[in-house]
Amino acid sequence: MTSPDLAFPNPGSGAPPLPSLGSPPTAGGGEKPTQGGKGRAAKAAKAKGAKGEGPKKSKKKLVIIAVVLLLAVGYVAKGKLMKPHYQPGQPVPLGTIDTLSQLTVNLADGHMAQATIALQLTTVANQKEITADQPRFEDAIITILGAQSYPTLLTTAGKTAVKAAILQRCQQIVGTVDGAAQQIAAVYFTGFVMQ
Repeated sequence: MTSPDLAFPNPGSGAPPLPSLGSPPTAGGGEKPTQGGKGRAAKAAKAKGAKGEGPKKSKKKLVIIAVVLLLAVGYVAKGKLMKPHYQPGQPVPLGTIDTLSQLTVNLADGHMAQATIALQLTTVANQKEITADQPRFEDAIITILGAQSYPTLLTTAGKTAVKAAILQRCQQIVGTVDGAAQQIAAVYFTGFVMQ
């Protein structure tokens, strides 16, 4: 059994709409429009508008993401692909240390020296070129040490002079990067014994 209060009018019958259960009738006998009715229509319009604006917003987001991603990739590529350019005499940041084989050398006066030498590379050094040139470095070191005498190498000044000569010769072997930056910054004796 249905109650007349709950009956739904036929939309085509011309009957006035039923009052909603929660709203009081208006003074003029008619019904006050409820917020729910306006709210539903507004929600439906918003939903329609939101659906229409959805692809626009997603396209904007996609473009923004693509631009940010492109900038990030460009920044990383710049850092990896573009090397800094150094002017002659400008200091180059230090890189890794490359230790050469231990060398035993006959000195000019008949004594022997056994030396282990490490090369301080710069950040612009070509590691493959350095590795390929190690026999040339060792040959240069043997030649320089072989020309020295026992009393000369006993002094700190003598060792410092030999390190400077080795550095200069090793720098000549590998050359510079971009015409200015040295690939080898320093020479270290990591082991040095004489007899």
